Amino acid sequence: MTEEIASTPGWVEQRLDDLFAALPSGASTARDGYLACLGRKKAPAAPSDILGTEFGGCRASLHHALAGLGLPADTLAKLDRQLESLEAEIAEDS
Repeated sequence: MTEEIASTPGWVEQRLDDLFAALPSGASTARDGYLACLGRKKAPAAPSDILGTEFGGCRASLHHALAGLGLPADTLAKLDRQLESLEAEIAEDS
């Protein structure tokens, strides 16, 4: 019997690297935590009624972690939109 382990598709880490490249180096710890959260929350073959919503807690935790970096509100809003799009792609890739 093989146990399924939830994880993100391989392309996600590179995409996050690209999104976080313009942020201060202190954001890398928050990025790593976000990626780990995505992997824990990504349920293999998740039912369609939860697709797209399973990552909400990950983004909230990321916001909390980034709060102390003094990023402008427009930068955070742009990142949030990009991450929402990324999460939708992850859900579609399942």
